[in-house]
Amino acid sequence: MAGTGVFSIMPVDALQDPAARPEAASPPLLPESIRLRLAGLLTPGSALAATLYLLACIIVTWPTVLSLGSVLLGHPGNDTWNHVWGFWWVSREILDEGRWPGWTDLIAYPRGGSLYFIDTFNALLTLPLQVVFGPVVVHNLIIMGSLWFSAFSAWLLARHVARSEAAALVAGMIYGFSPHILGQAENSITETINTGWLALYLLALFKLLEKPSLRRGLGAGATLVLCGLSNWYYGLFCALATVVLALHRLLRHPYALQWKKILGLGLLGAIPFAPIALGGLLLLQSSMSAPDALVNRDPDFVWNSLLYHNMTDIQCLFRPGHFQSPNLKALYGENLLIVTYLGWVALLMAAWAVWRWKCRHETGPWSWLALVFSIFALGPYLYAFGHYVEVGGRRIPLPFLAFFEALPIFSRISHPFRFVVVVDLSLGVLAAYGIAQWGRVENRRIWQLSLLGCALVLAEICLFSPARVPLTTSSASVPPEYQVLDQDESDGAVLDLPIAVPILERAVYNWYQLFHQRPIPYSLNEPLPPAIKNNQLCQFLLRIEAGRARLLPRTLPDLELVMATRILARQGFRYIVIHERLYPEIKRQQVHSLMDALLGPALLDDGGDVTIYVLP
Repeated sequence: MAGTGVFSIMPVDALQDPAARPEAASPPLLPESIRLRLAGLLTPGSALAATLYLLACIIVTWPTVLSLGSVLLGHPGNDTWNHVWGFWWVSREILDEGRWPGWTDLIAYPRGGSLYFIDTFNALLTLPLQVVFGPVVVHNLIIMGSLWFSAFSAWLLARHVARSEAAALVAGMIYGFSPHILGQAENSITETINTGWLALYLLALFKLLEKPSLRRGLGAGATLVLCGLSNWYYGLFCALATVVLALHRLLRHPYALQWKKILGLGLLGAIPFAPIALGGLLLLQSSMSAPDALVNRDPDFVWNSLLYHNMTDIQCLFRPGHFQSPNLKALYGENLLIVTYLGWVALLMAAWAVWRWKCRHETGPWSWLALVFSIFALGPYLYAFGHYVEVGGRRIPLPFLAFFEALPIFSRISHPFRFVVVVDLSLGVLAAYGIAQWGRVENRRIWQLSLLGCALVLAEICLFSPARVPLTTSSASVPPEYQVLDQDESDGAVLDLPIAVPILERAVYNWYQLFHQRPIPYSLNEPLPPAIKNNQLCQFLLRIEAGRARLLPRTLPDLELVMATRILARQGFRYIVIHERLYPEIKRQQVHSLMDALLGPALLDDGGDVTIYVLP
């Protein structure tokens, strides 16, 4: 009778057709574990978060989205030109020359030198995009994409620890669009806005601590390596954050966790990725320590940067408004921004969470991280209200100094204010806890509160923070006169004038190189290249640019200048390009008179922005 019951609910044809049997059904395309993870990621909340952060990204970069191919995000007096040049150079070396980008004579000509482009990670990641869209669009997409990715990664982290998709929205807004990150985007230092990987590593670390497994150990190892490769500062931050979180767990719950298992799985998960991290670190180290290094960080440079350039004024953590200390524009004529402002909206929401959240052991780790990294962000000595604080004629040392002197990797840190990145992330997660405490169910009230919090955070950043919103842009146009250089099939380097332009502004000559693709004597952040420093003609041009004389001397050192011109030609220089708008009228006339006397009529002088002379 039981058998009859079974057959009575299934057609006979179905029994005869093997494909129709339940056990013969087609297997799913993806394993169940992957399908569950995708289902957890692709939710209405994640779609809202992605859309919200995309809109915020468009707001802080407006109107760049309308002209992705004609402007470059970043101030023209900052690192914009150097970084877009670096993306192009890495792409050129790999795709066109078929070699690893480790040495070049395209800059610092004729000597050249060893170079590791500081954002090689993004350059490699975007190689296909550079082939399709070119360096201008890719540069803009890297900045905009990094802001969005940082915000969304923080949302994923806050959603996991605070267990609320709605409340996590505010964490992404605080972290991804923090004044510090927008300041770095203004500087166009693209590797410093690779902050999304840091949030993903902490997410993987928390999952490993909660439920140790080999898969979670591999996830922690992979995200740690990606974070370190994208920015070695952030790899160090991950290591320090791991120590802080481990100490917190050890002090609060010494017997609740399986420490041996967690440590073993963490180390086991890191082993497959250790060669990648070590290889990247060795490439960076060998490039910076090479005898012909184009970029280096010797101890004197790092220490002087710490004390006289990259100080962190404690008041800037809390003082709203367009205020800077140190003011690099006033001190050194630089347009670089050092922004460490945390934001009072984020601080108040974080304080509310610490005060009201019932489970203090959940908010405790983030309070510890915020406190520790705030102290490290202050640098080696306490600096407040525009000067170092002294007691008895001695500066007040801070923990950063002890680590700087004891650990070799700390001795390379010349930008301690970057530690504020983890402070912003911690405040964002705490703010998510603060909103989540209004109810553990995803109801309309929490969504409304979180969206209101996001609006307040963004409004404070745009209106009351030192960051410039929307971000400054640089024109991506190139003088059409450079087509003459591109059409000339003969080899030869280019000497762009004037020479005495601020170093980062002068890097626009690197940008022009993308189009004429000829070597230039200028390097990255080098005050005076040897080819210029040791040449009498270039020295004379520098005296013209720096002097107050309105007329050239009646008697010139003709022989010296003629010989210096021939030396440039023998070194491989072919063109001298004068950028008319960068000269005052009197200086421009003097330089033209000198070039006409030495080289004859200009190859191209049509009254435009550029005049081109040919060396004999």
